[in-house]
Amino acid sequence: MQYIYLFGYPLGHSISPAMQNAALVARHIRATRYVKNPLPPEKMREMILALRAPHCLGANVTVPHKQTIMPHLDELTELAREIGAVNTILKKDGKLIGDNTDAYGFLQALRVRKIRPQNACVAIIGAGGAAAAAAYALAQNGAREIILLNRTLARSIELADRLNKRFPEMELAVNDWDALTRMHLLINATSVGMAPKTDESPLPPRYTISRSAVVFDLVYNPPATKFLRDAKLRGARVIGGLEMLVYQGARAFELWTEQRAPIQVMRRAASKALREMQEHPRGA
Repeated sequence: MQYIYLFGYPLGHSISPAMQNAALVARHIRATRYVKNPLPPEKMREMILALRAPHCLGANVTVPHKQTIMPHLDELTELAREIGAVNTILKKDGKLIGDNTDAYGFLQALRVRKIRPQNACVAIIGAGGAAAAAAYALAQNGAREIILLNRTLARSIELADRLNKRFPEMELAVNDWDALTRMHLLINATSVGMAPKTDESPLPPRYTISRSAVVFDLVYNPPATKFLRDAKLRGARVIGGLEMLVYQGARAFELWTEQRAPIQVMRRAASKALREMQEHPRGA
């Protein structure tokens, strides 16, 4: 039996195992299982040992390891290096290769709704790995302006500097909350509002968004976060995080297995797992 691991901490909220295992069954890959391996930051050595074990086929990496794991890998794809974050690890010729499928998943979630980043003015709340992937995808596809909003100013500046070097023609600003009223797209790339703290929002109460904006929360549990509920009441168009989860997972599945991902199977399995988690939160 081979294993694909999901590393992160905590992992109680994750529905990726249900989604990925359904895909493995659909493609008749019977000898591989996708399993959670919740390890805190101080267990990085254990994580690398698990990755290098012969029975490990690859892994997904989520909070808080998307950036801290990078120095421990043998190689990084150009995409992962430019984004500055890894969410997918492949094994090739005995080497651990860090890749990033978050940018692809984020962009696909926009494309299926016919939302085009070209010339868009975008605000991103957060400055971690998910925020970096979203910002890179938007910049690469012609966004006119990106504003990074984060509690830790230094992290916003660091991400802005990386983006400026790669996309010098794009307008960048940091912590300009007053600009929200003119943004076309507002993204929550933090974990604020994730279950069980569903009464929280990353948007401070004193700030408002445009009624014509698209509001995208990368949190998928719950499906309708307070951030999205408030935006919908405001009249904005809203997108939940489930589609991004499915598309980034599908891309990772194809990298690990070299088989086409069964998108509909993965979406149904993810939706079912999320419903069950909502109905039975204590057993999640």
